[in-house]
Amino acid sequence: MCGKKKLDYEVWWNKLAVGITYDSEFQNNEIICSMSEKSMICHKCIKEIEKSIEEKKKQ
Repeated sequence: MCGKKKLDYEVWWNKLAVGITYDSEFQNNEIICSMSEKSMICHKCIKEIEKSIEEKKKQ
């Protein structure tokens, strides 16, 4: 998804799984929704998604 190499993806995958499980706004994010079961995403990208969700909640 973001071009990062597969180094710490297990840690990022765990964070992604928690976000999807406990936050419906995160789960419904366009990028998250477009991911397949084999897609990976880095920590920086996850944080950007979380930031955009928080900004939407403040509006």
